[in-house]
Amino acid sequence: MVRIKRFWVLGIAMVAGLFLFAACGGGSESTQAPSPTSVPAATSSPSSTGTPSGQTTTAETPAPATGDEPTGTVTGYTWQLDTIDTNGAKPSIAVDGNGVPHVAYMLEAMPGFVKYAIPNGDAWDITTISTGYFYGPLDIQVGGDGIPQISYHDHDNEDAAYAVLVDGQWQVETIGHPGHDGWDNNLAIDSSGRPHIVSIDPSQFGSCSGVEYATFDGQSWSVESVGSGPEPYEFGSFVALDSKDRPHVVWFDDGEKDLKYAINDGNGWAVSTVESQGDVGRYASIAIDNQDNPVISYYQPDGDSSGYIKFARWDGAQWDIQRVDKLENVFTGFLGARKTSSVVLDADDNPIVAYSDEDVVKLAVWDGSQWLSETAFTSNGTPWGQQVSMGIDEDGVLHLTFADVSAKSSPGVRGSVMYAKGTPGARLAVSDPSSGETSSSQDSGGKQTSGSSATGQIEPDPDWERNLQSVRFDPPDLDHRF
Repeated sequence: MVRIKRFWVLGIAMVAGLFLFAACGGGSESTQAPSPTSVPAATSSPSSTGTPSGQTTTAETPAPATGDEPTGTVTGYTWQLDTIDTNGAKPSIAVDGNGVPHVAYMLEAMPGFVKYAIPNGDAWDITTISTGYFYGPLDIQVGGDGIPQISYHDHDNEDAAYAVLVDGQWQVETIGHPGHDGWDNNLAIDSSGRPHIVSIDPSQFGSCSGVEYATFDGQSWSVESVGSGPEPYEFGSFVALDSKDRPHVVWFDDGEKDLKYAINDGNGWAVSTVESQGDVGRYASIAIDNQDNPVISYYQPDGDSSGYIKFARWDGAQWDIQRVDKLENVFTGFLGARKTSSVVLDADDNPIVAYSDEDVVKLAVWDGSQWLSETAFTSNGTPWGQQVSMGIDEDGVLHLTFADVSAKSSPGVRGSVMYAKGTPGARLAVSDPSSGETSSSQDSGGKQTSGSSATGQIEPDPDWERNLQSVRFDPPDLDHRF
C-alpha cells in the first residue's frame, strides 16, 4: 500500500509545485562573485550498514564482442561494443587507475534493483547491490584507493542512498534528511575517499530546497541546500571536485530556464548563471581541468524533440560558450532524457563530449580549433535511453555506457545495458571551417564499426557565428551567496 501511495503521488506532485514559488519566496538579490579560497579538510571514508554480496575489483577490460571491427574515424576513436545485461536501465560508468571500467545500473520497478558490473575476461561479473523501489539516474565513482561508490534515489525511504564496496561486500545506507530527497543525484569522491553527493529535493513534493549537497565526515552525513531555490527533478544535477576538493555544482534552473553553477570555497555557496539566453542548461555534465577551471556540457531544446548540445568553459576570466552539435530526436518527460551528455578532458585538457537522443549515440572532440563529431552507434528500431556516461583512462581510452529502451512504461524504462570502449588513433583529414583548409591527420584505414554510421563534421551555423559575441561574456553577478 505504501508503494501504491508513493507512485500515485508522482502523478499529482506537479500540481503541488504550482504553489511553491510564493511559498518559497520570489527572486534573488545579486552580489559580486568572490574569488574561491579553500574548503575544510577532508576526513576518512564512511562505514555503512547492510551487507549484500559483492565482488572484488580486480579485473580486465572485456574483449570486443564477436564481429566488432575497428574503424578509422573523424574523431580518431574506434569502438568495440559489448552488452552487459539485457535487463536494466540508466547506467553510469567510472574508470579506475588501472583503466578498468566499473558500471552501475538499475531497474525502476516495484521491486527493482541496483546492480554493479565489472569485466572479467570476455564476460562481466554482475552483483545485485540492493532491491527495492528506486529511481535514477544513479552514479558511480571510484576513488584513488580503487574502491567503487554508488549513489541513487531510494523511493521506499524517500531519501538518497549510498553504497560502498568494503572488503568485497557492498554496504548500503540511506542518507536520512527531511523531504523526499535524492532525485537526479550525482557523486564525486575527494582525495581522502570521502563521498560528495548532489541531488534534487524536488518541488513536485513540496520542497523549497531544490539542489542539495550531502557529505560524510567519517561519522555521519551532513545535508545542506546549495541555494538554488525550489527545483523539480528531471533535468539533472552534477558535481565535480577540483584539486583542492572544492565542490563545483551545475543544474538547470527550471524557473528562469538558465544554466546555473555554484562553488563552495569554504565560505559558503557562491551561485551564478553560466548562460541565460533562451531555455538552456538541461542535463548538464561538468569536469574540472588542470587549472581547476570548470567545463560543462548541456542541452538546449530547439523545438519539442530537437535541440543543441552546448559547451561552456571558464578560462579564468569569462565563460566561453559554444554550440557543439544538434540532436534531432529527443524524447523528454518522466520516461525521457536524463543525462543526455557526458564530458571528459584528455591529458591536454581538450574536451570530449558523448551525447545521445533516441536514434544515435555521438561523440564530439575538440581538436584545438574546431569540434569534430561523428555518430558512434545508431539504434536499430529500439530507441536509445538518451543517457550516456563516459570515463577516460590514463592512456586516453574512452569508456562509455548507455542503454536501449525495449519497454517504456511507468514506473520506468528497461532495456539492454551497453558498454563501448573507444581506442584513440589517427584522425581522418577534415576541413577547418574557419580557415577553409584541411587539417593534418591520417586515415587509419579501418572498416566501419558494426552499428556505426558514417562520420561527419559539424558545419558552422551562420546565425550562431553572428551571435557568438553576445554569448561569450564576462561572468554574471552572483544570484546569491549561502
